[in-house]
Amino acid sequence: MIPFEGRESLGPPRLLSRSDLIQVILRLQFEGWQSALLDDPALNSSRDEPYMNGRLFQGMVRVRASLGLTNIFIIEKPGVRTTGAPALPVGEPDVIFLFAEFGANEPHAIIECKRVNPLEDPKQLRGEYVRSGMDRFIRGLYGPGHELDFMVAYLLEGDAELGVADINAYLNNVGRSIDRLQESSNYTDFGCVAYSDHRRIVDNCHIRLLHSFLLFPVGCA
Repeated sequence: MIPFEGRESLGPPRLLSRSDLIQVILRLQFEGWQSALLDDPALNSSRDEPYMNGRLFQGMVRVRASLGLTNIFIIEKPGVRTTGAPALPVGEPDVIFLFAEFGANEPHAIIECKRVNPLEDPKQLRGEYVRSGMDRFIRGLYGPGHELDFMVAYLLEGDAELGVADINAYLNNVGRSIDRLQESSNYTDFGCVAYSDHRRIVDNCHIRLLHSFLLFPVGCA
């Protein structure tokens, strides 16, 4: 959804375009993770996903405050609905963003986070990254109507190139090469970022996912 139009200030620094908003979210993820690693020596690759999610969220909040982004709200584990009809939420993404200057009550951007390990044997996490991560956007459970949203891959072992290759190998194995990840050269200031393009099942509209690969320090386990 990340809006194209609206008032031209979301707090200092000024955010004047959709591209700026995307880069701010990627920066919050990247620098938030670095902050989390510095703040918590116990944050390592042996921790479970909820622990990693909580530390990433806290790190992003600290970075947001340091940048003075008072009109960007980061919310942890919110309930979301695909439509307004259900009494109870039908999904619970890991993190959402709301931009105060753009009045919609629905999330403007969503992050779903999963662990990946290209060196694991037997393979399990790469399939979960697709089925319980990417597919929630492709099915329209998360971000219905959005043109772009975000995935975070906590890379337990190996490097980002191996992580991308591992996810793509799974997609090839299940006959979904059309959903493959491609490394992007547009966001090199924010670590390794890949993208994938999809058709959302419920409305056949295009959605792009940006995948950030967050690493642990070597020997941190």
